[in-house]
Amino acid sequence: VALLADEYCSYCQDILQNVEDCIVSFWKSLQPETTALLSLPDVCQLFTCYDRQLFKEMENILLNDFLEDVSIQYLKSIRMFSKSVKVWLLNALQEFPLLLRKSKFKEVTVFVKRLRRKTYLSNMAKTMRIVLNNNSKVTVLKSDLHAVIDQGFVDIHGDPFQKKFKDPDELENNIELKCLNDLITLLDNSTDIRIFLNCLSSNLQAFVIQPSRSREELKKVAANFQLRWNFLLTGVSKAMTLCRTVSFGSWHLFHLLLLEYVAHIFQSHLEEEGDENLCVIEQSDSTVLLVHEPDHLLDNFAEQLPETQGPEPTLESLTQSQSDDTLSNIFFRVLSCLVDADTGSKLIQVMLEDRITKTSVKLDLPIGKEALVTLKDGQKFIICASDAQIPIED
Repeated sequence: VALLADEYCSYCQDILQNVEDCIVSFWKSLQPETTALLSLPDVCQLFTCYDRQLFKEMENILLNDFLEDVSIQYLKSIRMFSKSVKVWLLNALQEFPLLLRKSKFKEVTVFVKRLRRKTYLSNMAKTMRIVLNNNSKVTVLKSDLHAVIDQGFVDIHGDPFQKKFKDPDELENNIELKCLNDLITLLDNSTDIRIFLNCLSSNLQAFVIQPSRSREELKKVAANFQLRWNFLLTGVSKAMTLCRTVSFGSWHLFHLLLLEYVAHIFQSHLEEEGDENLCVIEQSDSTVLLVHEPDHLLDNFAEQLPETQGPEPTLESLTQSQSDDTLSNIFFRVLSCLVDADTGSKLIQVMLEDRITKTSVKLDLPIGKEALVTLKDGQKFIICASDAQIPIED
């Protein structure tokens, strides 16, 4: 076992140089008597320790800091590489013991998911940085946020939002309100995306992670915070939609970034502890109005948009003319961004799907316009496409 451990350690070091060839050659080189050891739980656990170190080092090399300024194409190549590593590894292990395959599948899956989170966060941070560097956009965003809050358009469990928002004691008892309050306050004196995310991370560490006395308690507290956090941010988005605020596009970018970042912080913490089973609330939850698919969106933007005169992707809001009871059945997908060849107008192609009635409609929406959509069951929706800048190339 000691000799096998040394050999496997050398393999982990070599894999960074010649990934696919190294994976195939190592596993094919093992002798039958050595292969028999791979069904032992202790050997599998030993390999797991090496794999965690290996994947962490690979992650540090590929994308150590997701706030680094890298191109969309590079982010896409990272995702493709991580997926390829998983395929290469699983193909090479087809004839090996089940216990080994399960343990290695678990570790490589965590690696792939972590890189996907970081590449999506990197793209969203790049986008939000453009908004924060535009003084007029920041000014309008601050004004709109304070307007919907001060005028009581956002309600939390039936209580006016602004009462809790202005009460320091209530803020301490409502972690998600404190987090949002701190972020809005930062808009007055900072445009550095790192400062915003560090502020949020510090609050999560102080009020959620550190007070949790066990992993199980953390999982419950974190999941509960995510539910309330999603509800709060979605409530603000709905209020800004109803008020038709100019900065809805900027806020929605911020909204998505904050949701993903919180999930990333909790997930990463539990992964460090060797537990990736945190129940992360997806944005397709019924409390969330808009559904986004990071991998799908990023691939489309990188592949379909022209490199020089690509349109700026837009963010859409969806409001319902009936009650919100049936809203959870509706899924809203961004398909691609286009330019009208005749007029030069920027368009965004979207699809609205009703999973209950199995109906859907595809639309090409001009930026700045509204579309009234009526489904077969009589539901009516207004789709508003608002302007927001998203970088396509470095």
